[in-house]
Amino acid sequence: MSTEEDDKVTTRIPSIESFRVLAIFAVIVLHTGLVSSLSRSADRNFLVVLTGYLVWWVAVPYFFITAGYFFRQSVLKGRNPLTILRGYVSPLTWILVVWLGIYIVVPPSWPAEVFHHGLAQTFGSTGLKNIHLLLTQHITLFLEGHRPVWHLWFLPALMVGMATLAMIAIFQLEKYLVPLILSLYVLALIDEISAGYFHYTLHVVTWVGAVLLTTIGYWVGDREQPTVGMACGLIMGGCAFALLEGTIMHTMTHSSSQAIQDHIYLGGVALGLGIFLLALAKPELGRSTPFPFLARFTLGVYVSHIFVIYTLSPIFGKLHIGGPLGSVVFAVLVYAFSALLTFALAKVHITRCLVAKPTWKIFLLPVRSYRWLWKQPATP
Repeated sequence: MSTEEDDKVTTRIPSIESFRVLAIFAVIVLHTGLVSSLSRSADRNFLVVLTGYLVWWVAVPYFFITAGYFFRQSVLKGRNPLTILRGYVSPLTWILVVWLGIYIVVPPSWPAEVFHHGLAQTFGSTGLKNIHLLLTQHITLFLEGHRPVWHLWFLPALMVGMATLAMIAIFQLEKYLVPLILSLYVLALIDEISAGYFHYTLHVVTWVGAVLLTTIGYWVGDREQPTVGMACGLIMGGCAFALLEGTIMHTMTHSSSQAIQDHIYLGGVALGLGIFLLALAKPELGRSTPFPFLARFTLGVYVSHIFVIYTLSPIFGKLHIGGPLGSVVFAVLVYAFSALLTFALAKVHITRCLVAKPTWKIFLLPVRSYRWLWKQPATP
């Protein structure tokens, strides 16, 4: 999830690329029902369920921290912050528009729905319902990740985080990064507590968390290389403290399961940072594995895996493989098909053009330049 220049940098850090693959697989495992399966298998043991929630903190936050880190690396190389920002915003905007259009019309288990009700009724009725949601709830869907936006909330949140880093770089505010990070975490907690107490709908904690995590990555970008001991200390300490936070919320404040799941854990922030620092401390991890190659498909797998879940769920359901094992097996299938779908889309010229160049620029090119553009190799 980086610009072309950043991709050249990350190819020299196999550990970061490898951890990207593990992080996206963690996201898929979470979305294929592992937490609920563990909860049922462990007779709803709270610590087991809470540990499952912490999967989120070794997945999505890793992407934000990585993006912030390489933004800082690009700034240190003398690149214009606005140019770096455009390198993120342009492809991410088109990816958001295209995949949002897909999720607007495609319902869960759509093959079964099409079989029983036909194409027109299935996609038409789903599209009308979701368009109504977009017209009535607007930005709330992107702030909280509700249908039909779901996981696509990550894309605008990442753009907001990158825009914040661009402003920091332009106005040279690096000396205020630590106070900013602390203020963002306090703001996220205030928003979380206020939303639960006053029951207001504009819940901005996801975007505040995105800015917080990208800023942490930006701050790490010009630090000395961390040690393995420091990274492991953050991982173990962060995990223990996050479990303590969740236990306190469960036993003392009697928070709801949804509040515990959505809480922005301070220990979780440390855990996600520790995972990234471990990748920096051991840069050769994963070099001899397929992970650095598979990391090229990470963004495509992220945006498409819900569509693949929709497609495979009615088929996989007939296999009757339940429990945590079934969730993991299903996650492997979803990842494999999502990677194949991403690979296929990368071979389509119009897909590459939409991501590499804004559409209006493509149509303004003369015919000869247009043909030349289509012959260019795909951007990583």
